[in-house]
Amino acid sequence: MMPMRPSTVLLSCAITSLVASAALAQAVNYTSVEATAGKPLQLSYHASAHKNCTPAPLATFDVLQAPKLGLLIVRKAMLTTDKVAGCPHLKIPAEVVFYRGREGSAGTDHVIYKVTSSSGEVEVFDVTITLKPGPPPAPAPSPPRSQKNNSL
Repeated sequence: MMPMRPSTVLLSCAITSLVASAALAQAVNYTSVEATAGKPLQLSYHASAHKNCTPAPLATFDVLQAPKLGLLIVRKAMLTTDKVAGCPHLKIPAEVVFYRGREGSAGTDHVIYKVTSSSGEVEVFDVTITLKPGPPPAPAPSPPRSQKNNSL
């Protein structure tokens, strides 16, 4: 077995630490929004395509802090875009993240979720939500009066 030279060991360690640092790097997106109780509010959407204009696998989601006054909802959708060079009118599957405050709730809510793309890129979304109460419910219609005993 051939002994390693000290410079080879250092280079290996440097490359290993660079790879480990890149794997741990995450983009964190902080935002504040206003929502109305009972109405869904779109927080983000996520889609990806390969260079040959075919869809990439959908991202995965992890809720790191669930909302207390509402729900975090992820729905599948179809995205049409011209923003990918060389792929005009590209249609790809997407996932859309919504927040919906519970009816009758109001106050400050907070949610944190992590999105990992099929290529391993990680983004964390840290969202503070000011939840306003929804409009009061419409009154129920009155039942019709009986027409008996009404004479002219």
